[in-house]
Amino acid sequence: MKRFRNRKNKGFTLLELMLVMAILVVLAGLTGFAVLNMQRTQYARAAAAEIRVIKDACIAFKLNVGRFPSNLQELSTPPSGMTPVQWGGPYLEKPVSNDPWQRPYNYSADDSTDRVFVTSVGPDGQQGTADDIPGPTGQ
Repeated sequence: MKRFRNRKNKGFTLLELMLVMAILVVLAGLTGFAVLNMQRTQYARAAAAEIRVIKDACIAFKLNVGRFPSNLQELSTPPSGMTPVQWGGPYLEKPVSNDPWQRPYNYSADDSTDRVFVTSVGPDGQQGTADDIPGPTGQ
C-alpha cells in the first residue's frame, strides 16, 4: 500500500534535514580551515614586513650613532648617557612590539660585519625551526 503525501503536510523529512546539516558542517569545516590557513600566511607576511622596518631603523641608527642599537628599545627612546642630538631619533614611531604571535622579536647585530639579525620564532615558538621568519639573513 502506497502512502501519498497530503498536500497539507508540506515540509522536509528528517533524512533531508540531516543531509542538509551534513553538507553545512562540511562547508563550515572547509571554510574554517581556509580562514586559519589565510591567517597563518598573513601573520607571516606581517612579521616579515615588521622585521624589514626594524632592520631599516637599525641601519639608520648606526648611520647617526656609529653603532647598532644594543636593544630594540633604543630605536624609539634615546639610550642613557646620550643626548637627543647625539641619538638623532626616534627611528621608530612606537617601541617595537611583539610579533603577530605575541612573542618578542630576536635581535642581534654585528658592528664589525655590518649585519643585523632580526627574527621571529614563528607560530611554533621554537628558535631554529623551518617556520622562523625570515630566518638568519644579514644586511
